[in-house]
Amino acid sequence: MSSKSRTVLAALVLFIALICGVSAEDSYPRTIVDSADRTVTIQMPIQRIIVQSGYAAQAVSILGDVDKIIGVIDTIHNRNELYPRLKSAQVVGTYNTFDYERIGQMVTENDSISPDVLVICYSYGTSGGKSYGVDLHEKGFAPFKNITVVGLDFSNSENVTDSMTKLGAILGREKEAQDYNVWYAEKRLDIERTVGGLSKPRVYIESSSAGGLGALTIYGAASGFGELVNLAGGLNIAKGLEGRFPKVTWEWILSKKPDVIIRYQSADTLGWNAAPSTDTVNLEKTRNEIISRPGGETLSAIKSGNVYMCYSDMLYGPGSVVGLAYLAKMLHPEIDIDPDKIYREYIDLLNVDFPEGRTFIYPEIIK
Repeated sequence: MSSKSRTVLAALVLFIALICGVSAEDSYPRTIVDSADRTVTIQMPIQRIIVQSGYAAQAVSILGDVDKIIGVIDTIHNRNELYPRLKSAQVVGTYNTFDYERIGQMVTENDSISPDVLVICYSYGTSGGKSYGVDLHEKGFAPFKNITVVGLDFSNSENVTDSMTKLGAILGREKEAQDYNVWYAEKRLDIERTVGGLSKPRVYIESSSAGGLGALTIYGAASGFGELVNLAGGLNIAKGLEGRFPKVTWEWILSKKPDVIIRYQSADTLGWNAAPSTDTVNLEKTRNEIISRPGGETLSAIKSGNVYMCYSDMLYGPGSVVGLAYLAKMLHPEIDIDPDKIYREYIDLLNVDFPEGRTFIYPEIIK
């Protein structure tokens, strides 16, 4: 990207910072409007941080304050490759719960809590009809004065730079936030420009087949994964269906004639061990189950071998532009985009080691 383009990007990022509700003051207290549209005042520099998600932990790491994280959810504690510096952090909850009493004890000194404690929650969310977002936890932390609770949306790729700007203001890391936002915007614009004007393959994005072929869970148009596919130059066949994760039948999939099939796959490690490995044997089993479904031989996706397993962690959070790059390459193998290079750059931003011999989609893309 030219220096002129980078200047334009920097100006755009600065403009975002000015309009997203961040106080321009250099000193404390300072005020932001968080992703849940709550006005939050930070009384003094933050020294202790508790995070509800791995994406928030990654954001804090990018800004250079990972050593301030003292409390994490269980899934972070179990992923040493991605969060090696959080091994000693206390486990204080899960993705939808907090142990408020334990946290209160952790941050209490001399029978009081200094207003230097920050809890970063999802901006909103529900599971099984129950709320697990910032509104719920704001009530839970209410008895503990001086614990600041903020809702930031690092899950949705559309809100990542806005949330990073706000977190930078909270932590006094405005420059680091702007540097990240410029990097993110540069990569995203390059990918969108590269796939712009290309034909859009029809894409089926499968979340789960646990319900059988009569109740397959698909990523809808309103889902983050579905939006990334659109940005990567694809056409999500779920367009028009209601909800983020509608259920469909395999017969319905056959009628939509997808050109590419992508299956969401999670892992506790940073990617999968490359072939030949136990990881790829298991991935191949899942892939073969999809390929062998009745009538699948009629689909161009299966006839052309365009059935991929996609590593879940890179699809959301501050690193979602990495997932965007891999998706663009899956849908358009001919484009001049190097997803591996972008992933290495992101891992460098996290200041962790990139594990060699890993793969993030299966099978590897044939260029």
